[in-house]
Amino acid sequence: MLKIGTILTLEPVQTDKTEKYRCKVVEFKDSKLYIDYPVHTETDRTVFLIDGTQLKVSFVYNETIVYSFHTEVTGRKKSNIPMICLHFPGVNELVKVQRRQFVRVDVSVDAAIITPQDSFPTITTDISAGGCAVKVQKNQAFEEGMEVEIILVLPMQTGEYHYFNVPGRVVRVWEKGLNKIASLEFTELKDMQQQNILRFCFEKQLALRNKGLTV
Repeated sequence: MLKIGTILTLEPVQTDKTEKYRCKVVEFKDSKLYIDYPVHTETDRTVFLIDGTQLKVSFVYNETIVYSFHTEVTGRKKSNIPMICLHFPGVNELVKVQRRQFVRVDVSVDAAIITPQDSFPTITTDISAGGCAVKVQKNQAFEEGMEVEIILVLPMQTGEYHYFNVPGRVVRVWEKGLNKIASLEFTELKDMQQQNILRFCFEKQLALRNKGLTV
């Protein structure tokens, strides 16, 4: 469930401020979870956490399921990159979080995908605040775990267009009829970007409900 490369959101619990940090799992051994130095989601500045800092950690599993757990900073480690060590309480201590912002809607919008070897225009087949699925050519090399860059153009009900350029990861690739579909996870979505995607999804869901196409 938790593995190297998983994106974590950290929230300090012993403060009056509401802050969120973003980081990545770089090592995972028994009850020790090693992360790279986190970045503040609003300022994009590196955050330095002292030993004993209490944190709430959340992460997305399989694109739509969010889990959380409480932890504390237990130390540091120097390797190829500097790392912070967190205590991992175990799978049984993970709490499943109901997150409406990850509602998924079937919608086609213009997109482009940039891989280490290629770049190409495409369209989505669905989208949520956690990721999207896109059509890809059958001869295009797409593998689970591949890091990509995702460009999206979302038309809002106001007539404005929101453009997104966000890092992502290939979660799954499968055949659907005559098409090849790649499911992508957003790995470093800023809060404002997430809110705009959430707004777009709710607008589309409401439009479908008004047409009697969903409940």
